[in-house]
Amino acid sequence: MNDIENKFFEKYKELDSLCKDVLNSNQGVTQYICEMEKTSGRGRYYVHSWDYDYKMLKHVRWVRNNIAHNNGGSECSENDIKYVKDFYQRIMQQKDPFSIIYQRQNEIKKRTVKQSEIKPNPYINNRKTTNKNRGYTRLAVGIFIVIIVVLLMIMSRLLGNL
Repeated sequence: MNDIENKFFEKYKELDSLCKDVLNSNQGVTQYICEMEKTSGRGRYYVHSWDYDYKMLKHVRWVRNNIAHNNGGSECSENDIKYVKDFYQRIMQQKDPFSIIYQRQNEIKKRTVKQSEIKPNPYINNRKTTNKNRGYTRLAVGIFIVIIVVLLMIMSRLLGNL
């Protein structure tokens, strides 16, 4: 291994160890990637760097495996080392994709709770009518109209026979 590969390998091990701790797993970066693959589109929507992080994590894992299992030619670069160090720091500062998703979901929950705490205005009719209730009301009105029409027809025939 050359100097860049040694430096990368050490930084990758630190990131892998941190991922193991954060995800409570024994797979580290691999588990982080798997969790990203399981995450829904809504979660991905919150993180602008989602695709870049996913591709880079797969890339640096590939570089690590290449270094560990091959003799040289790993294509490891300073940019790979920089990304691993930066991603490690983002996890520590809770600015990694899963931390961002967690923070956004908490913000949404807080907004939802605040909305439910709003008291209705007593001067406005706040009764909610569902479509089902509207359907029953329309049906009752229709039946009532039919009954009136039938009664009027019966009365007109009775009056006509006198």
